Amino acid sequence: MGSDDRGCCDKCAKTFIMGINIVIILIGGAILAGGVYYQLNDTSYYKELVNHDIFNVPIIMMTIGGLLLLVGICGFIGACAEIMILLKLYMGFLIIIMLVQIIIAVGCVAMKSSVETYATNRTMELIGYYGTDVDEDGIIKATIDAVQENFDCCGVVGPSDWSDNSVYGANSSTPTSCCKTQYRSDSTCGNAVYSTNDKINDSGCKTSLLNWIESNLLYVGIFAGVICLLQMAILVHTLRLIVILTDDRYETFEPTAAPPKV
Repeated sequence: MGSDDRGCCDKCAKTFIMGINIVIILIGGAILAGGVYYQLNDTSYYKELVNHDIFNVPIIMMTIGGLLLLVGICGFIGACAEIMILLKLYMGFLIIIMLVQIIIAVGCVAMKSSVETYATNRTMELIGYYGTDVDEDGIIKATIDAVQENFDCCGVVGPSDWSDNSVYGANSSTPTSCCKTQYRSDSTCGNAVYSTNDKINDSGCKTSLLNWIESNLLYVGIFAGVICLLQMAILVHTLRLIVILTDDRYETFEPTAAPPKV
């Protein structure tokens, strides 16, 4: 059975795989480019907050982007040119990716307390460097200011965390980014002693961030569900195309006629 003789569903399987892999290639390219830019751009201040010797955000972005590009190209060429080995390789990649996702999800739940402790200690360390000579390019200052302003919070647990900073700890004050939105335009709103200053946010960024995550868990769950369904659809269509190509090979195979008996 040639490609022209296939039914609508059979043709849709090939078209679906090609279309979805174009999207995967675009996403992979964007993540790879973002990782390269992130790694080369010294002013990417969020790098200071989340980077670790092992957990290095730009490297992870480049790795994920490169793998998505490889998987997308493999699937697109395999479906377009109907190359069986590439389709099987593509299907293997999909199964591995799904297994890795399960491992990561279980790991995140199991290591929740460790990640939370690391983030807390790392942020407290950065607060100590805020506004000092260590922060020559102002990267740490920009990072903490962005977090405190976006989440309307102050410090990790509360304003008292700024007592560990050599600049603000001496007079028990806080940066302007700790101030409530209506007072933030006043550069002196954080100069008063934090324990009696009603112009600053009294909640810590740890609590605000956890509350934000909890309030968005529904959307995360919906997104994860859609991704799982999409991956299952890709697997089914890929398997369908492999079966179609296998059937085509058997139908086009003509065994050699047996020699006549003497």
